[in-house]
Amino acid sequence: MDKNFWQQLEAKQISKDQVEVFLFSKLGQPTNPIQQNLLTEILKKVNAYYFANEIQNTTIYQLIGTIIKPEKIIEKQFKEGKRMGQTYYSLKITSPDGEETLQAFQENLEPSKWKQIQQLAILKQKLVFKYKKWITNKQLLGFYPAPKKTSK
Repeated sequence: MDKNFWQQLEAKQISKDQVEVFLFSKLGQPTNPIQQNLLTEILKKVNAYYFANEIQNTTIYQLIGTIIKPEKIIEKQFKEGKRMGQTYYSLKITSPDGEETLQAFQENLEPSKWKQIQQLAILKQKLVFKYKKWITNKQLLGFYPAPKKTSK
């Protein structure tokens, strides 16, 4: 029995390039800007769900700051979508430029870093937070102690 498109995606039997070819074969070539935009949005959604773990060209940002209070690290769970029930942390970081909120996902962090967040072991430390920006959030990729200023 042949697998359908969705089963092939789940089994990683289709590549990103093949998704586009498949959609063109089923939907036809877009003939106006609205159709092109819709096809682009469909491709983005499929790629985000099924190919998110592939290496992507993204800019990594850094922020130096601290988390002063335990209530600034909030444990949350997704209530819907493909990550339903998955735990993540929302971190409110105080920096010289104000307050930023980063989301920490287990798959983005080394086990030791994830454990430090769970145990609130990063409180009151001046840290450098590495993150990537998405449209709706900023995802934490790692952190390390901020370099100490040397006096002359």
